[in-house]
Amino acid sequence: MSIPTKRLNDGTSIPVVGYGIGTVNYRKECTEQIVSALKTGYRYLDAAEMYGNSASIKDALEEWGGKREDVYILTKFGADDGTNDPRGVLTSQLKDMGLDYVDMYLIHSPFVTNGRTLGETWKLMEELQKEGLTKSIGVSNYRPGDIKEMESSWTIPPATNQIEYHPYVAHEPRMKVLKEICDKHKITIMAYGGLAPLTRGTGPPLEDVVNGIASETSLTPGQVLLKWAFQFSGGVSVTTSTNSQRQKEQLEAFILPPLTEEQVQTIAKAGEGRVFRHFMRPVWDAAA
Repeated sequence: MSIPTKRLNDGTSIPVVGYGIGTVNYRKECTEQIVSALKTGYRYLDAAEMYGNSASIKDALEEWGGKREDVYILTKFGADDGTNDPRGVLTSQLKDMGLDYVDMYLIHSPFVTNGRTLGETWKLMEELQKEGLTKSIGVSNYRPGDIKEMESSWTIPPATNQIEYHPYVAHEPRMKVLKEICDKHKITIMAYGGLAPLTRGTGPPLEDVVNGIASETSLTPGQVLLKWAFQFSGGVSVTTSTNSQRQKEQLEAFILPPLTEEQVQTIAKAGEGRVFRHFMRPVWDAAA
């Protein structure tokens, strides 16, 4: 199964869908699930210091037996019980995963800078990229004000901003501004939590619309939402499952024909009837 790639603003490319080892795998050893994802066809693994299970990637790569360079590996720094030191965390993550470098390194949220300004923290990220410890650098859960604060001091703009993204958040005023800022700097949105309207924020007004489009297209409702986030954001999606059949279903969403523009807009319009956010609410409830 050949997955399309997305070219980033730093000239590198990333598969348009990644397998996340957080959420259902959070703080759990998940070698078996990662091996399953790799055998299914995923070529992008999404890890983080906060998830507490990065060593599973090392074991999974060894068991899978493929080439390291064929897998895009991303990790993030920032944890409640961590040092929030970008260099120290990356060094530790590389050791845990048995790697010499990662393909992408993110700041997990604007609240993990450990007393530094966002600009000062970003300079440390730029150094790690220049040293070759990571090929690309980006941010996660950054709001419009966070990116604006960094604009005047960066030498290298973030390649990505990984955020919760689905029809119940895309219409929020701050999210619209954020999308404009990201588009301005060609910062790719990495959409996580795309299935939240079906798993956590169930019911009207969106569920009936998604189910209707699914029946029209022979897609599953989950595939419809994953395709929507991918098409509406113009970016990359991160999803997860411990079930091999579900992994296959989610991956296939990105090689099946796209939703029509009318279907995309119908879903977007239905999403405007509700605001629902599950992840990182303290970050988004604060200013910026």
